[in-house]
Order: sequence, then structure tokens, then C-alpha cells
Amino acid sequence: MDTPRTTHHTGHRDRVDGNAAGGLLLELFGTDMTTARASCAHCERDAELADAVAELDDACLILLCRGCGHTLLTCLRDDGRWTLTIGGLARLQWPAVPQ
Repeated sequence: MDTPRTTHHTGHRDRVDGNAAGGLLLELFGTDMTTARASCAHCERDAELADAVAELDDACLILLCRGCGHTLLTCLRDDGRWTLTIGGLARLQWPAVPQ
């Protein structure tokens, strides 16, 4: 039996730059990911996540390639859990945290 979902997604209305996703990315990865380098698998554009186009609301984050518009990654919050889907990312690179 499927569990009913408690999060209702109303759709994205605004597109902003990837910096707007910085807080959520920090929560997910434990480090500032806005300066991480993302390579698009579709157009091969390489840029910081801060340069991506972000669609963001209380339930979902979608980062889109600024070059071709394809989805780089999607993060969905549902029933107290996060689901991260890597879409069109060929590579994501960020500095290692010193130990």
C-alpha cells in the first residue's frame, strides 16, 4: 500500500541563479557547493553551481544548465526525507575539506 504524500508541489514560478540554492546545498552536502564545478552532460558547459539556473520552493530544488537548459540535478523533500536525482551532470567537483 502506498503511503500518502504530505508535501504538495505547487509548481515553480521564479527562476533565480544557483546562489539561491546555497543554503539547501549546504544542508545536503555539509559544505558550500555554490563554487563546485558542474559539467553538463548535454552541452559540456562547465561552470560553478552558482551560475546554474535554479527553480526553488519549499519542496523542491531544480538546477538547470544555463547553457542548454537541461536539468543538472533535482532535490525533492517529501515526508521528512530528501531525494537527490542527478540528471544531466557529467561531473561535479568541489574542494576536499581538510582533515
